[in-house]
Amino acid sequence: MLDTDGAERLLSRIDRLLGQGRRRLVLDLDGVEFCDSSGVSALVRGHARASAAAGGLRIAAASPQVLKVLKISGLARMFGLKSTVDKLASANTVRS
Repeated sequence: MLDTDGAERLLSRIDRLLGQGRRRLVLDLDGVEFCDSSGVSALVRGHARASAAAGGLRIAAASPQVLKVLKISGLARMFGLKSTVDKLASANTVRS
């Protein structure tokens, strides 16, 4: 759930990963069935923090409920939404 408590936990986790030197983060939101304005804010802030660290934040496998919130808010394109984590990973794979 991406409510106030979930948003705080998410930002804390993002900060830890960025602190460990990870720059390209993918959030699998398949099991997240609720996202309120604090959750949307956390996603935007997480994206900004990853971008500031010369990285990026993408969302994969968003549940229909979360996808609807992101589309209504106009954020779906910003996060490069894909239907599964595997599709996102393969989209970033360079093949020769």
